[in-house]
Amino acid sequence: MEIFVVRHGQTDYNVKHLFQGYSDIPLNDIGMEQAKETARKFENIRIDLILVSPLKRALQTAEYIKNVTKSQMIIEDRLIERCFGNMEGHENRKDWNIQMMLDYDKNYKKENIEPIQEFFKRIYDFLEDITEKYADKTIVLVTHGAVSQPIECYFKGMPDNRDFENFENLTLKNCEIRRYIV
Repeated sequence: MEIFVVRHGQTDYNVKHLFQGYSDIPLNDIGMEQAKETARKFENIRIDLILVSPLKRALQTAEYIKNVTKSQMIIEDRLIERCFGNMEGHENRKDWNIQMMLDYDKNYKKENIEPIQEFFKRIYDFLEDITEKYADKTIVLVTHGAVSQPIECYFKGMPDNRDFENFENLTLKNCEIRRYIV
């Protein structure tokens, strides 16, 4: 099995450094150009299936890939971004910030944010399902920055220190592609 993981293109929230989470923010003009360029990278790769988050920014990105590859696209709710609760639409705060949200061992449950351990479990369960169901396929997952962290940990292992510094380094940039062989 071959899995390509793609983060959606740029949004205005990305530019402003605002938490998006479940907020359904579309791609901006740069994001659409990034998505077109990323889709072209799949021109000579046989893709069996595209699984995509239900949020607009991911769907818009996946649509470009679908048009290039002529692959079937399925919306997969478990690929939705991590819920950032009361932080969505806001920047980091002194009393609640990304450093706290990415502390796996403390697993904070504040501000209606999806606790990191529950979030990782959701993504790990999804990956276990698809690696069994699509074992002989080449698939593309179009998803979000935070989702790329547990995906990387699932395939490459958890970092020794499960904190902001280590998880943030695992985050895909807008329209970056990562490849895994299972």
